[in-house]
Amino acid sequence: MMSERIAAPVGRAFSRASSLHRHGAEDPTLDIREFLDVLRRRRRVVLSVAALPILAALAYALLATPLYTATSQILIDPRDQRVVKNEITPEGLSPDGGIAQVESQARVITSDGVLNRVIASEHLDTDPEFGGLRTGAISVLVRRALGAMGLGGNGSPPELKALRQLKKNVTVKRTDKAFVVDVFATSDRRDKAARIANALATAYLAAQAEARAGLARRASESLGSRLEALRANVKAAEDKVVAYREQNNIIGASGVLVSEQQLTEANSQLATARAHRAEATARVGQIDRALKSGVEPGAIPEAIRSLTVGQLRVQYAQAARQRAELLSKLGPRHPDVLTQDAQVKAVQTLIAEELKRIASAAHSDLERAQANEKSLEQRLEELKRKAVDTSQAMVRLRELNREVEASRAVYEAFLVRARETGEQQSIDTTNARVISPANPPRDASWPPRFLLLAISLVAGLGLGTAAGMMREYFDETVHSRRQLEAVTNVPTLAVAPILTSQGAARRPAAMLDTLSSPGFAAATRLLRESLFDPSRTGGGRSVLVTSAIAAEEKTLVSLNLALTAAASGERVLLVDADFERGTLSKLLGSASGWGLFNLLEGRTTLPTVVLSDEESGLNFVPLGEPTRLGIRRPKPETIIRRLLEPARRYDLVIVDCGSTLNDGYVRPFAETLDDIVLLVRAGSTRKDEIRLALEMLRLNSSKVRGTVLTGVNLEQS
Repeated sequence: MMSERIAAPVGRAFSRASSLHRHGAEDPTLDIREFLDVLRRRRRVVLSVAALPILAALAYALLATPLYTATSQILIDPRDQRVVKNEITPEGLSPDGGIAQVESQARVITSDGVLNRVIASEHLDTDPEFGGLRTGAISVLVRRALGAMGLGGNGSPPELKALRQLKKNVTVKRTDKAFVVDVFATSDRRDKAARIANALATAYLAAQAEARAGLARRASESLGSRLEALRANVKAAEDKVVAYREQNNIIGASGVLVSEQQLTEANSQLATARAHRAEATARVGQIDRALKSGVEPGAIPEAIRSLTVGQLRVQYAQAARQRAELLSKLGPRHPDVLTQDAQVKAVQTLIAEELKRIASAAHSDLERAQANEKSLEQRLEELKRKAVDTSQAMVRLRELNREVEASRAVYEAFLVRARETGEQQSIDTTNARVISPANPPRDASWPPRFLLLAISLVAGLGLGTAAGMMREYFDETVHSRRQLEAVTNVPTLAVAPILTSQGAARRPAAMLDTLSSPGFAAATRLLRESLFDPSRTGGGRSVLVTSAIAAEEKTLVSLNLALTAAASGERVLLVDADFERGTLSKLLGSASGWGLFNLLEGRTTLPTVVLSDEESGLNFVPLGEPTRLGIRRPKPETIIRRLLEPARRYDLVIVDCGSTLNDGYVRPFAETLDDIVLLVRAGSTRKDEIRLALEMLRLNSSKVRGTVLTGVNLEQS
């Protein structure tokens, strides 16, 4: 029977572990949690590295000389004041051009010319802050010592030193979406910073006014020097035009050339003559056709319009009427009728002769019209030839006129602009003014203590985190489940809590306290559930619990696994096979007496050395002590034959073996037992040791069910 002094502690530990909730030991691993776990493990490195920039920032914030920044605002309107109609500079710009002009003026503010005005007005060349010589005794001694060593810095003139420092202390920035420029001046005194900012604004306005006046003066002088030459060019061009007109007989009246007027009149007369000739031709043709065809003479339009023909037709009508009356009364042979017939024929003869005269007059009119048309055509051709010659001469004349107009326009423009620019020298059209003068600042602008501390805090935490991650990267030991699974390529079956200390872990009382802790019991329960195979029937199964190096948690895991399985109603046999340490036997108070050594010597049988606890249902084979025969290293075949074959009647056999790298009995046990569980202590076992242990078990790699990670802080993981 198991000794009474260990039965009660083991029973209490088993009872406490069995009361835990079965679903409370999940250990999900996420990337963020892995990262946080690394920071917790390396918190000392993180905090120590992070403290360095923070302390440096604090020291700088306390020891650095405070600087003050004053601000003045200048409104620079790209549209200058419209004092006169024609300005030298453009009046208006596009929106983008205006912004570009304001940006350019911001550069002008920090130009050397403006800064030199500030240096002269504020006497900065003698100011120690801007490179002037300090008058203190210590400063004088330092300058003498540097001069003696040849390191004196007096090579540059004071004005140049002041200019270099002033460029560093002055900043100009344009306000977004506005034409307002902020001028910042920094100094070690409040009032000096305000004076420099205001002096810079005043110097800029004065420089702009002088620049505009100088530009107007140079433009006026340049224009005046060209006026006499331009006047001579205009006179020469006008004389050339007059001479050319006389040479080519180009005479005009009312803005139109005489030759063009004559050509127009001749063309109009020719058109009239041609119309008259066409009309006469038509009239003659009509008369001739009427005469040839024997048409009634009175039907011709010319006869109708003729007064003579009209009178004759009246006489003819009267004679014909009288003849008709006589014919009806007297008959055709009466002498009066014959007389009347002769009178009618005489009238007809007169009408025919009148029509011939009309036809002759029409022919005469046609001949005159044709002669007139021919004469006009000849005159028109002569005028055309003259017009062509005049047109060719006008090409050159127009070119000469353009030269006269261009010369006159340039001369007049130069004359007007010379007068205007001469008057603009005394007019300041710059549309810029100070809208907010600088006042002495209340607070220092440098060093920015809160910002500096915030940056140092962020930088320190970043550097500390990087240092912690580097420390983790170069650490060859395993700390988390993810690292262990990456090294072994097998699942991690459970994660057990950390012990109080290595020294406490070697004391049986402290080990039993760990055994009864909730975290350790929950981890063991997960291990049993992972090893339990409900599909397997018939015969018992055996589990080898080993580690890469000597780890005390291996004994606790083996014992707690056996207690948990026994509480589930299984017949469990726990064997202490750690020939080097025998920790399990010491823990259960069975370090003396009969045990595994005696069984291997053949001096006893398995039932004789088995210790049973009725309360927990646990069966235990202690290591025992070798007899005086001195047998301490039995052969592995003897272990397998004398121990494992009789143990087949148990449901579960748990063998607490030694470390894989140090105990030669691990491999024979691994070849015979069903399952292998490898224990790894977090922060203690190196990755190469774990790989070497798995390499030694490579022939039985299919039996390795997984690993158990011990020594983990479950409250932080």
